[in-house]
Amino acid sequence: MEKTVKIKELTFEELSADKKNLLHLAKKASEQSYAPYSEFYVGCSVLHSNGHIGLGSNQENASFPSGLCAERVALFESAKTLNENKVNELAVYATSTKYEVPAMLVPCAGCLQVISDIRNRQKSPIKIWMWDGAEKVYVAEDVSQFLPFHFELKKGSA
Repeated sequence: MEKTVKIKELTFEELSADKKNLLHLAKKASEQSYAPYSEFYVGCSVLHSNGHIGLGSNQENASFPSGLCAERVALFESAKTLNENKVNELAVYATSTKYEVPAMLVPCAGCLQVISDIRNRQKSPIKIWMWDGAEKVYVAEDVSQFLPFHFELKKGSA
């Protein structure tokens, strides 16, 4: 079984004002990161079906791996209202004083699994925007582009 990853590459300028705002909010959220160990500052904004935008930033801890990624911080807050307020899109932004940030910053495998789980719980796709503050923006129509073989709880299984 061959899976083709479909990612769109856009310019920041061609985005609508709403999409630019979603990306700017992810960038603003990164300013709340606590990342003294990695010096890798990540922000995430999550757009809900009712228009609410939740934010998260990565939070490191001296007792590695007790910290959390920005995507999980934002998504765990979002998950409490999934029945009436689905997650439609999320944007991820990162900057670092220590490392070169990939232009297309794909969420880590743990975050992809959480996104996939939320997608399955709400039974609708979640668009993922990735931006490093430069002119190019990358977007995937759904988490399945990155995680086609996700873990999934089946009814009746323990």
